[in-house]
Formats: sequence, structure tokens, C-alpha cells
Amino acid sequence: MKAMVMTKVCDLRLDKNPLDLREVSDPKPGDDELLLKVRACAVCHTELDEIEGRTPPPRLPVVPGHQVVGVVETTGRAAVKFKPG
Repeated sequence: MKAMVMTKVCDLRLDKNPLDLREVSDPKPGDDELLLKVRACAVCHTELDEIEGRTPPPRLPVVPGHQVVGVVETTGRAAVKFKPG
């Protein structure tokens, strides 16, 4: 899948394109998780703080964007409240 990936901490005043478009392996949902096909994604202020190093992520690289709109693609074995599609 394609994803915007944060590989470094930077100053957004100096680097206007801090994320790299990359091909990453498809994630697999855990037993009690869902895999969503993302239709839209936003980057929140906390993620801007991560990019600029005020609250750096615990590890790099990271795919930011926890504010998503999507469709359930796959479910883990125990995720029975939701169905794909």
C-alpha cells in the first residue's frame, strides 16, 4: 500500500514536505482489530508537534494520521461487531 511516512524530525518553516510517499507492506489486523481501507486522512496538531520534534514519536519511521474515514476491509478473529464492506 502507499503511505506518507515520517522519517525525520524537522522544522516545517524550512522543510515544507516533511513526509515521504512510500510503498509499505499491508498491515494485518490483530485478533481484536480492524483493517480499514482509508478514504480520507487528516494530520492533527499533535502530529505536527511530532514532525517538529516538540513531542517526537517513540520510533521512526512512522505513518502519521489517526484521524481517518474508511471502510472495514478485514477483521481480526475476535472483532465480531464489524463486517467488511
